[in-house]
Amino acid sequence: RIEIYMNGKIAGALAGLGATAIWAGNFIAARALADQIPPIQFNFWRWAIALLAILPFGLKGLRNDWQYAKKNFGYVSLMAIIGVTFMNSFIYKAGQTTGSVNMAFIMPFTPAAILILSRLIYGEKISWQKWLGVVIATSGIFTLISGGSWDRIAELSFKSGDIWTLGCMLCFALYSVFMRERSRTVSSVGFNIIVFALGLCYTAPLVVGEMIALRMPALTTGVIAGVLYSGIGCSALAFWLWTVAIDKLGPSTSGILYYTLPVFAAIMAKVVLDETAGAAQILGGALIICGALAATVNIRFLDRGKDPTQK
Repeated sequence: RIEIYMNGKIAGALAGLGATAIWAGNFIAARALADQIPPIQFNFWRWAIALLAILPFGLKGLRNDWQYAKKNFGYVSLMAIIGVTFMNSFIYKAGQTTGSVNMAFIMPFTPAAILILSRLIYGEKISWQKWLGVVIATSGIFTLISGGSWDRIAELSFKSGDIWTLGCMLCFALYSVFMRERSRTVSSVGFNIIVFALGLCYTAPLVVGEMIALRMPALTTGVIAGVLYSGIGCSALAFWLWTVAIDKLGPSTSGILYYTLPVFAAIMAKVVLDETAGAAQILGGALIICGALAATVNIRFLDRGKDPTQK
């Protein structure tokens, strides 16, 4: 017989899915505001708003969390540079020269990168179920992007923005993998406050240079709304949810949930833009969900009559 049970806590899975759903809108903001606000300034104000949004929730334990940060300053600085200074600066830069289809084609390979990096850096054993989930979900990504026509994949023209997207993908994979080094003595909110603050400090010189070289953005309604959504939603809330997901499930399993990003993007397109999902989109979404389930649901084959509690 077959015993099926959830690998990890339900709370971790819901947190990872929540973060991914929020991040689905980030690509829309990156593309829509590409010509209205320079990428590093967009990134800087996004994280400044995020810091202000979560600061009240972490003040109580910040003294203890700061002691952890001082003892592990190199680690938290690395996380700040990867996760705050570089990662979204790359995706906002990518939005200037590449389309959303290309970004949607590249970013969902993050879970596979997390699996590979976890294996290379920490020697983590990757189960056959996780690899099966990657294969199934990846086929779903191809189905979604191709729209049922593989000629569309062949016609994709890769631009310089795709290199920036790859950089963003690598940063996110490294951030997720290195999150396992975070001690449980520091709260998730406090950790994010410290990482956000340090990341802003490291970003400040780049912002000054960009302001001198380029321009100050016009404060249009679209720019303000995009920065607020990215700051409060994509940074403050989503990064806290992702920290919870990794704490509960680990980076590899959490990473598989990121494959659901195109599904959430398709749902947003339907709700916001009233776009109709075709057969290829439905099939692709189903494959992605099946791939995520295959990687996060553990299946054990048990001998008939054997007590499953015995080893």
